[in-house]
Order: sequence, then C-alpha cells, then structure tokens
Amino acid sequence: GLDKDVIARVIEKNLGQIRYCYERQLSASPDLYGKVMVKFVIGAAGSVTSQLIGTTTLKSAMVEGCILRRISGWRFPQPKGGTQVRVTYPFLFKSTN
Repeated sequence: GLDKDVIARVIEKNLGQIRYCYERQLSASPDLYGKVMVKFVIGAAGSVTSQLIGTTTLKSAMVEGCILRRISGWRFPQPKGGTQVRVTYPFLFKSTN
C-alpha cells in the first residue's frame, strides 16, 4: 500500500512532536529512558485510523499517551488500492544530559 520510505519521511517530519512528549516529562523524571514500540494503521484516506502501544520499556503512561495523541493526527499519502497499511515503529528515548 505505501512504500516504507514514504512512511519514514512522514514519521521523521513529525519527530519533533514525539520529542516534545518525551522532553516534557523529562523534567519530572530526569532518568526517564527506554523504547516504545508503536503500532498504528493508516486508513485508505491516509489518516491514522488506530494507534496503540505495542511493547514499551519507557514505563511512562504520560509520554505514551502523548505519543498516541500526536500520531492520531498524522496524515500520510493515500495507500495504493485503497488498502489499510499496518505500521510498527520503534521510538528510542534517552536523555542527552
């Protein structure tokens, strides 16, 4: 339905939103780090129709909820043939301080 490179470009374009979710919580929990595996479905119109946390080592409901809210608003090109595209994407979080 959609090329991996096309999906990756949209995700990269929106990484600032994901970074914001993490950095907002980092001030309260300075040693917050981990990996969040997000699963989402791109519908036939190119909008995200569902999103959920697959596995996570971050253990921060605040950050994970924020990530899901951001992803729900992302727009992708319409998949070929009007199909749904299932995506699993890892986000790695580690403070640079």
